[in-house]
Amino acid sequence: MKVILDASGFAIPAAVVSIGMFDGVHRGHAKVLRQLRDHGERLGLPTALVTFDPHPRAVVRPEACPRLLSSVDDRMQLLAATGAVDHCLVLRFDQQRSHQDAGAFVRDTLLAQLGMRELIVGENFACGRGRVGTVAYLSSLGSTLGFSVSPVALDAVPGTQEAVRSSSTEARRLIQIGDLAGASSVLQRPHEMTGTITHTSGAPRSRIHAALASAMCAPAEADYVGAVRRNGSAAPWIPALLRVRDDRRSRRRMVQMQAVDEVDVSPGDELRIRFVDRARHGKAPSGQESMRA
Repeated sequence: MKVILDASGFAIPAAVVSIGMFDGVHRGHAKVLRQLRDHGERLGLPTALVTFDPHPRAVVRPEACPRLLSSVDDRMQLLAATGAVDHCLVLRFDQQRSHQDAGAFVRDTLLAQLGMRELIVGENFACGRGRVGTVAYLSSLGSTLGFSVSPVALDAVPGTQEAVRSSSTEARRLIQIGDLAGASSVLQRPHEMTGTITHTSGAPRSRIHAALASAMCAPAEADYVGAVRRNGSAAPWIPALLRVRDDRRSRRRMVQMQAVDEVDVSPGDELRIRFVDRARHGKAPSGQESMRA
């Protein structure tokens, strides 16, 4: 997957396109991405995905901006791993873009730069100023400008009694109430975060304290089983007990970790933290449970 961070001068002659934040690249996103790849292969065209940084609500309504499930770098890795995207265009979302209407966005970016022949989006998709660029609006525009729109129906998570949508909103809700197993069903993997080490203790260094970024979606205050490893490392995950607490003095969300083995980190380093499930009283994390993908 080719990632384009600077859109100036970038253009391809034709593509099948999808648009969205794709925060967490969850089960619902996977369905959209499968159709993106399938339709690209059927038409003999490359696939292109347009996403944004920062989250549009961080600009339009900062007070309502959600905590993110994945950083931009994580999002790129997750998208690349699907094998569905040939070109990923990361657009800077700022005040100027927030005032761009849906028609101008389609003409200036999706058609002029990506040569869009078909648009694949979730059935609840909307873009442009005031979110007027709904599937119905875009379909009508496409009949004039020469592209088609294929909406993808949103599915419930398998095993749920109600029609819970496979959405970033639902994944965040489950994480924030501490239902990490439920969140894994939406994400199709355990939830992971990066923490900055504040201090370590014990010999060997198996007791670790880390601060979590305030912009990221962190689990509720509770004890969890999971695993840790140095950020960016390909080393095996080390099972750990993860205690999430708010530090009232610093107003930061903290994680105290008791790993089953030494972790080669020092204060200031970044640690990758994988949350699997709530800890059951008296049960230590096992390698098999904590490393489940």
